[in-house]
Amino acid sequence: MKIEIKENEGKNTVVVLKGDLDTQASEQLEKTFESLLIDEGRQFLVDFSQLEFISSAGMRALLLLKKKASEKGGDVIIEGMSENILQIFRLVGFEAMFEIR
Repeated sequence: MKIEIKENEGKNTVVVLKGDLDTQASEQLEKTFESLLIDEGRQFLVDFSQLEFISSAGMRALLLLKKKASEKGGDVIIEGMSENILQIFRLVGFEAMFEIR
């Protein structure tokens, strides 16, 4: 999986995920997010438009990001989600936890 970080003005960060968010990639993603969670109030826009697969470990990494960002007054917004991944989010109740565009 490839993770591309695009920082916008202020406290907004765009994270583009490409490929498969599996167990190994989720560890990489957690480390990447850890370095970005220094600022208070950071808003993450996670672009799923190029994400082909997400495992339970990948979903856990997103949930941890959401929790840590919320603790610092920030948030996580997901955009560009495929119908297949959206169905998984609905099935496990993640659709209610994240703003999905």
